[in-house]
Amino acid sequence: MFFTRILRTGAGIASAMILAGHSFAQSPSPQAVPPVPLSADQARALGVRFSPVQTSAKLEVGTHARVVFRPDAQYVVAAPYAGIVPRVIVAVGQTVRQGQALATFASPQLFETSRALTEANSQANLAQKSLARDKLLFDDGIIANSRLQATEARATEAAAMVKARRAELASAGIAFGGAGGEAQLVASRAGVVSEVNAIPGARVDAAAPLFRIVNPDALELDLLVGRDIPVPSPGDGVEVRQRGAAGKVIGIAPTGDGTAGVRVRASLEQRGNLRAGENINVTLVLRGATGVGAEGRVRIPAASLVYWQGTPGVFLATDKGFEFHGVTVESTDEATAVVRTSLPAGARVAVSGIGALKGILTGDQ
Repeated sequence: MFFTRILRTGAGIASAMILAGHSFAQSPSPQAVPPVPLSADQARALGVRFSPVQTSAKLEVGTHARVVFRPDAQYVVAAPYAGIVPRVIVAVGQTVRQGQALATFASPQLFETSRALTEANSQANLAQKSLARDKLLFDDGIIANSRLQATEARATEAAAMVKARRAELASAGIAFGGAGGEAQLVASRAGVVSEVNAIPGARVDAAAPLFRIVNPDALELDLLVGRDIPVPSPGDGVEVRQRGAAGKVIGIAPTGDGTAGVRVRASLEQRGNLRAGENINVTLVLRGATGVGAEGRVRIPAASLVYWQGTPGVFLATDKGFEFHGVTVESTDEATAVVRTSLPAGARVAVSGIGALKGILTGDQ
């Protein structure tokens, strides 16, 4: 009998554990909480008030930005060789065109490069004359075809050497002009001179920056978005309405400074009257919910945001009561919260009496 009672007791405990496990497995998750009945009179007595949520295809958020030059908006004219700048031709603020002379330049290496170019031109001219003579001799049957081919090869090599020497001077930003054919540093692109580091008569090292030229129209916006601002997506709009400028987000990168912020880069489709270096107020035009039931960003009152079993959400009004609806929080402040979710048409969320609703939901569970 003693052993029989032990077996019966063990079987009862096992059955209870199985039933408890089954009950635990069937407990609803926060996203699957069933609707809770609540009449209008009960809602008024508990101080519960529901407010409609307006969904739209766009969500506007204000923030700050800095006007900066695009990466391709500026370039530096540097000394191609160690040498001297005898004369500076342009000044800060002057507009220059492509190929315009900025300063004269002299260097032993430049003289050697110029001599090599002259020699290459001489060899190329000689090779062309030899080629023309051998073509006539070949047509008259005096020389063999192999000799003509060798002469053609030498002419091709000489022409390639001239091209290489000219490319070397072009890449150095050197052109020979003026009355005496002096060497000049020239602008490779049009723009405005923003820096002049060259001093007439001063010696400079190779690769020393002498001029900086910028395109004043090539601007973009640099935004630092903190945790209180929703992170935009590429393609979202950026507007500076008071300055007549507008653009789109083209790049997002983490800051890496421990603030959990992100750097946002926006191109300008309409420049307006912005100037580089300004700090301005901008409006991010984020894409919201694109339609009824579609998931997107929605702005809700901060008081309506509630956490149930560690999951953020809102209490949605139903025909007979309310239900918990999970959301993804993107940003919050004292007045509003921006969440990502899908809401039914005419959705209303609880904005007061949240504690009472949580109590009812806890009792229901």
